[in-house]
Amino acid sequence: MMEYQPINHPYNSSCGYCHHDEEHYIFGEDSMSCSPTFETFNIIPSHNEQEPYRYNYLLNLMTAPDMNAYLSATSFNDDIYALPIHLQRLISEAREEILLSNSNKNYKEKSAQLRLEKVRQLVWLRSDGDFSILMNTLTELVSDEDELEDLLRI
Repeated sequence: MMEYQPINHPYNSSCGYCHHDEEHYIFGEDSMSCSPTFETFNIIPSHNEQEPYRYNYLLNLMTAPDMNAYLSATSFNDDIYALPIHLQRLISEAREEILLSNSNKNYKEKSAQLRLEKVRQLVWLRSDGDFSILMNTLTELVSDEDELEDLLRI
């Protein structure tokens, strides 16, 4: 029989079912490492403090003083592709409307810009103007696709 070594276990830091501390292990049903906790069933993933924030483009967009100027001045980066497709489409449509209105003065379509502004207002309203809560609100909004889809139909 092969002896267990934590190095051979690829997920030893996040595994809740395997034992990693031989001195304090209780075998059988009394083991706490074999019973799942309620925290493992969290629907919305929590943000790890060491991990960089995944939605920097969206955060910068929502905190920019002039969202239209930000959309016209910046190009898409890899952060935009981490967003749900509905939000990607809305941001790209709003950016396209801004670029078309800058090049063609007769272009008056602003529906995507208005919808994006409503999303921004809702996010700021939910966060009550607090920047740290704003980051959590954006993460929750992006994680809950049903709510996001309903919100984007405004």
